[in-house]
Amino acid sequence: MRKMTECILPGRMFFRLAAAVAGMLFLCLPAGTDAAWARDDSGEITLRKMTVVGTRRHVHAATDTPAPVDIIPGEDLTDQGTGDISNLLRTMVPSYNVGTQPISDAATFVRPANMRGLAPDQSLVFVNGKRRHRAAVITFLGNGVASGAQGPDIGVIPAIAVERVEILRDSASAQYGSDAIAGVMNFVLKDRPEGGVVETQWGQTYEGDGAEYRTAFNIGVPVTESGFANLSAEWREAGPTVRSVQRDDAAGLIAGGNAHVRQPYAQIWGQPDISDDIKIFLNSGLEVSEALELYAFGNIARRESEGGFFFRNPNTRSGVFKRTDDKTEIDYRLVGDLDPDDGVSCPTDMKITKNELFDGAAFHAANPGCFVFNERFPGGFTPQFKGKVNDKAATVGFRGSFDSGLTYDGSYTVGRNRVDFSMRNTVNASLGPDTPVQFELGSYVQTEHTVNADLAYPLNVPLFASPLYVAAGAEWRREEFKVIPGERDSWVIGPLAEDGFGVGSNGFSGFSDDISGKWDRSNTAVYIDLETEVLEHLTLATMGRLEDYEEFGSTKDGKIAALYKVVHGLGLRGSVSTGFRAPTVGQQNIQNVTTAFSEGELRQDATLPPTCPEARQFGAQPLKPEESLTLAGGFVVESELLSFTADYFNIKVEDRLTRSKSQTLESPVQNGCLEAADVLKVRYFGNSFDTRTQGVDLSASLSVSRLAPFLGQGETEIVFAGNWTDTEVTSYDPDFLDEKRIHQLEKALPDYRFNMTLRHERDQWNGFVRLNYFGSYTETHVDSLDLLIHAGDEVTLDVEMSYVLMKRVELSIGAENIFNNFPDRNPHQGVAGAKYPESSPMGFSGGFYYARLRYFI
Repeated sequence: MRKMTECILPGRMFFRLAAAVAGMLFLCLPAGTDAAWARDDSGEITLRKMTVVGTRRHVHAATDTPAPVDIIPGEDLTDQGTGDISNLLRTMVPSYNVGTQPISDAATFVRPANMRGLAPDQSLVFVNGKRRHRAAVITFLGNGVASGAQGPDIGVIPAIAVERVEILRDSASAQYGSDAIAGVMNFVLKDRPEGGVVETQWGQTYEGDGAEYRTAFNIGVPVTESGFANLSAEWREAGPTVRSVQRDDAAGLIAGGNAHVRQPYAQIWGQPDISDDIKIFLNSGLEVSEALELYAFGNIARRESEGGFFFRNPNTRSGVFKRTDDKTEIDYRLVGDLDPDDGVSCPTDMKITKNELFDGAAFHAANPGCFVFNERFPGGFTPQFKGKVNDKAATVGFRGSFDSGLTYDGSYTVGRNRVDFSMRNTVNASLGPDTPVQFELGSYVQTEHTVNADLAYPLNVPLFASPLYVAAGAEWRREEFKVIPGERDSWVIGPLAEDGFGVGSNGFSGFSDDISGKWDRSNTAVYIDLETEVLEHLTLATMGRLEDYEEFGSTKDGKIAALYKVVHGLGLRGSVSTGFRAPTVGQQNIQNVTTAFSEGELRQDATLPPTCPEARQFGAQPLKPEESLTLAGGFVVESELLSFTADYFNIKVEDRLTRSKSQTLESPVQNGCLEAADVLKVRYFGNSFDTRTQGVDLSASLSVSRLAPFLGQGETEIVFAGNWTDTEVTSYDPDFLDEKRIHQLEKALPDYRFNMTLRHERDQWNGFVRLNYFGSYTETHVDSLDLLIHAGDEVTLDVEMSYVLMKRVELSIGAENIFNNFPDRNPHQGVAGAKYPESSPMGFSGGFYYARLRYFI
């Protein structure tokens, strides 16, 4: 393995890696115990007598549940190159997809991720079995699949804090409530009362960019004789990557003599720059008596991300450099009259030549009362967009059991996610020469409060082979969405707006006082859950949930699931369930207004709540929950050597939520939501289409050591996970969906994904080799059906090798995508400068090599 690494990596890269390892060795602490203890205490998962997501009774293993549950040990997450947990899960879970999002508005800062081809907010996320709050970002971009979604930000969870991740691959709204259509992901935090680990890691791409630095620790301490506190923290920075070519229009400007165009690339496609990524998690518990335990856990996290926007061409960008005569379709230079009352008219009939270098300074000298932005930006400009994410959450509760077998759990959870937006290297064109070039745009804030009460009791029923586990409970939840206005210059209508200059910070307009505000909603729910072994080999489960919302009334959902053990080691399982996802408060109430010139008048375009009179005149209806029907079935094979599962799923979702097409507003609406009387077009959220998503999940693990002990000493295991998913839009409202959006929903993600990992551990050595397969997909590049990218399937290989150097100290060296594979080239790369498909499921940065040093406490 070492020879392979030396052969593949260029020499200078290998020496950089060696230098980084040598530098990290200085961080080592003195040795204290033997090597075997270091590996044994690093995160081995035991599934005996535990409760996993998907069932409220204690089970011996995840395969004892009627629905498929994957268990990913925390060790499998931390033994990888990148520190971003979304990318880590993408590697381990084939049905989980997350992209780089290089130029995606706010989705660049909170990357939308999805399971089983459904939207990011159609999967429910737990931490320690408690609902995780949403991120503040509503995704309006994201290659179509995530459009309009508001999911949680799991990027704030450090992998080092996670004991295991439980993934329920089945609809679970009847068990856990809204959002659980595609399944549930539960992050179980470490709860050890002693020991821990400190690690530091460095890596970068084969191209020499995207350098990532990470330092993290986990430590457990006892709290009296019957409690614990387990603390995890991580600091991380990841530099930007560049996978661009020079845009055709920028190259034409340069060839025409414009030396002011940014080189080598006017526009950057790549991983955004991530700095000050700090995550802290605390998990704690205290056993007060044999019948009562108190617990608390929570987090504080923050990070800053900055990425680029599209290049603003100095000859073609409307509202800044160019105006178009709607009658003749001729492009003219956009000129502002700085003193309309001086009696001197500014020239407005200067036709634009495509690649000309227009001397704005000379023009202003000849016309001192007139202004063109070519004077400030003769080579155009590219805005830089920054987001600051702050995330906080806390859960406190009590749980326990009585001698009768009755268990109880009561908890309160509060979570808050805030994203502050800013932009530099841009303008509010309507302010003319007085515009700043840097703006604070405002903030989105999402806050959620949840109160849970759960009871469970094993009821002895003589007819059944096991007790009937009866669980019941109630939940109250309050959700709040807030828009904080930005600085005035980021949204104000400046004096040159009347000349046709755009209003607001170009690229992402700041939030004005008119659209800022705070909205909230409460809901309550009750549920009942029954599960038992009706016969010795037959487990049945049934559950129901009633949930009531302030705005749109009640929803009722149910589920029936079964597991039949045909013979020892072979089981059949299946389920039928209904589900729902309630619209978020942000989706119900967000209002955004942008200003533009049309037909010689200053008009405003708006995204409005569907309850506004302006939206209702186009048929907008109050939002209602998305509803689903899921059929699932499969089998599990379990033995000492082999574990294999295969599960089919068919998920029909009705009344899915999205934004409408733009609708022309002919005249102001009396008593409407808009104060301005000059709105040109409006868009609104609505329940507008139905889909069917079906597929198959496969998982397998084989103990090679037990199967063929003659192969040598040590432990060797092969793990396989695969997924096939297909989504079809079965019906839709043409006022909402068009051919492009349908294409994105059905073709933007690969139908096939799988990975296969070979792990080996012997004495002081351990390591793995992982093969990753990504199926073909189609990208509507820069949101255009005319620029389709039909990307073929790809294979990447990850390798890691670890060695216990001394007592408690372990060194790891590895590479992700070791053969430096890239997705297919973008055939339209000259249009916007993207060398590769930006939505590539494998990413588009190429190979990444890294070194990690661990010290076990």
